[in-house]
Amino acid sequence: MLIRDIPLERAVLDLVDNSIDGAKRLRDPEDKDYDELRIDITVTAEEFRIEDNCGGFDIATAREYAFRFGRPKVARPTPFSIGQFGVGMKRALFKFGREFEIHSATSSERWSVKVDVDRWEEAESRDWTFEFASIEDSIDIPAQERGTIIVVRRLRPEVSSRFGTSWFQNTLGDMIKLHQRQFISKGLEIRLGGHALTATNLNMLTGTVEPSVESYEEVVGDKTVQIRIVSGVGVSSPAVAGWYVVCNGRVVLAADRTEETGWGRLSESEADIPKFHNQFARFRGVVYFDCPAADALPWNTTKTGVDADSPIWQRALSKMIDHTRVVVDFLNDLDAEQAEQGQSGPLARALAAANVVQVDKVVNQSAFKAPDKERFSGPVMKRIAYSRPEEQLIFLMAELGVGTAKAVGEQTFDLIYQDKNT
Repeated sequence: MLIRDIPLERAVLDLVDNSIDGAKRLRDPEDKDYDELRIDITVTAEEFRIEDNCGGFDIATAREYAFRFGRPKVARPTPFSIGQFGVGMKRALFKFGREFEIHSATSSERWSVKVDVDRWEEAESRDWTFEFASIEDSIDIPAQERGTIIVVRRLRPEVSSRFGTSWFQNTLGDMIKLHQRQFISKGLEIRLGGHALTATNLNMLTGTVEPSVESYEEVVGDKTVQIRIVSGVGVSSPAVAGWYVVCNGRVVLAADRTEETGWGRLSESEADIPKFHNQFARFRGVVYFDCPAADALPWNTTKTGVDADSPIWQRALSKMIDHTRVVVDFLNDLDAEQAEQGQSGPLARALAAANVVQVDKVVNQSAFKAPDKERFSGPVMKRIAYSRPEEQLIFLMAELGVGTAKAVGEQTFDLIYQDKNT
């Protein structure tokens, strides 16, 4: 059951998360600059390999935490971590194949573990331990040799058949670009099959329209969680629209348009939000949760969604619904305007003149501000629609030298207007 409760792509992401935690240990968590740190991933039908230069982890961490089943309470925390050695690494290794090896080096220690799963399972002791293949300590290791290498061979048949397809590799690349986009945008180089991945940008419109930003804290025992909710509009794109949930920089929900983030949710105590449809394709919302103690964050254990029972999440969701309602009201106004005036109405013109910025850079506390219709207003435009026999339409197209029914309508309107207005 351990290896069945997570999709294959997510298991790879767990290993990437562990490498990113190594990067976080190396760099100032407030600065978040990951330049010159890299993660290389190779996925084939024969082998899985991930290699990083993110500092490695020491012998004590390997012995006491990394190869234990379950994360002990005394485990040394990585501030603002996203991957924890409780289950993710071991689950991925056993899910992928029947033989794996791990090599890791810090500034003063180097070790390796090699496991033949068949022999490990047949061992008489059955104590579920792993033996070090090599250990070196109290040595000086050059910076370029510090990091971790994980290799899995003798892949399970169902894993091999998927790892060997370009479809899987493309899907995995897209997921890494989306879920680890904040770390890539801060300089961390992640390569898949030798190709560097670029972060998936999430943008909002500003200038003529302003997104809302609400920042606050939640205290859980002796832990403080920083929360920032940002909502507004972007360019029209049904695939990108929705809510994004980010925990310590890791995207756990992307472009969500379900009841989980309030869409189509009805409640007596909350503003009703309609089910998502393409009229709201401009909606963008991101909620960030940040805490040095990762266990205080409202994410589930597989980092594939939120812990819906978390009081922190429940209070954030109520605020998200309020933010959604304001933007949805504006998008309803925009839709009504476009039905009458197409793209020539003041709201549409204001959005066309807006600036595009990365949502991660929208930080100043503010309320959502719709465009100033007065500033972008011009003559009120109304749409005219009518039908005439096709042979008459073709006759006028030839007479006027135009190629569309719309052009015929516009030119005949202008001609009769000039005639009657002189």
